[in-house]
Amino acid sequence: MEVYFETDKEAQAFGNQLIPYRNQISVHQQTNTWSSRLILEGHISKVELIHIISSVMTNVLIEEHLSDMIIRKITDCYYFSDPDEINRIYDFSMDILFEKDEDNQSLREHVDTIQLLQHLFFQQLKEHTSIHFSAILRFRLESFLQFVHACVGKAIEEFKREEDHQAFMDALRHYIEKKEPCVDLVHIEQGENFTFYNDKGETISKDMLRMWMFQAPLYALGLHDNEFNLSPLIAMAPAKIKVYGNNPADPKTMTIINIFHERVVFERKGNSILSRGE
Repeated sequence: MEVYFETDKEAQAFGNQLIPYRNQISVHQQTNTWSSRLILEGHISKVELIHIISSVMTNVLIEEHLSDMIIRKITDCYYFSDPDEINRIYDFSMDILFEKDEDNQSLREHVDTIQLLQHLFFQQLKEHTSIHFSAILRFRLESFLQFVHACVGKAIEEFKREEDHQAFMDALRHYIEKKEPCVDLVHIEQGENFTFYNDKGETISKDMLRMWMFQAPLYALGLHDNEFNLSPLIAMAPAKIKVYGNNPADPKTMTIINIFHERVVFERKGNSILSRGE
């Protein structure tokens, strides 16, 4: 099999990726002004050789070209020009393309990015014994480029959601900073929903929470009067909040820490639950 690369960098990356397979594949390289020609001789079956070369070419594309592909989509197709925004969208795009958590897998519709590329290269390699890497990139990866385009679009949606969330959090922080505290201390127990206690350790009923919430401009702040985790705290604007639980990284807890900052104290549930009235 012959493989041609337009740049020395591509040829070197390809050679480096082949190092683990040198017992199975021998490589002879010829270089001229226009390209590098690699002659590959496999001491294995043709199908095994094609699988290995498909995998190696996939890695070369990811290493040498994927970043440029993503950034071109961001700038040329979606018209972003701010470097910070481009970098954030790029990071989101890479997460969607490669991260294994359920959210990112769902965003890419459970397509495996690496397997998709390997399949596309495999289809080309099984039909030809002489391959120009640049020609595959330009003319045979349309379905992959469409896939990248879709993932970048979803990354932009995630970026905008993050921006909106950040603006929302900034507005709440600004409101709390400017507002005089309505109560001195509120105790919270973690759970599926927060349980609130007053400074005497008595449970604050939903009716009482609704009374506080009725007096606050929740709608103007983007909050809802049927939400009973963050909205009551914004309405009460406590001077101090004590959170009791076993999970300091709980998302609801992190949210109130991000808004109220040093006003929040986290304590392990078993340590101080009897001293709520202190």
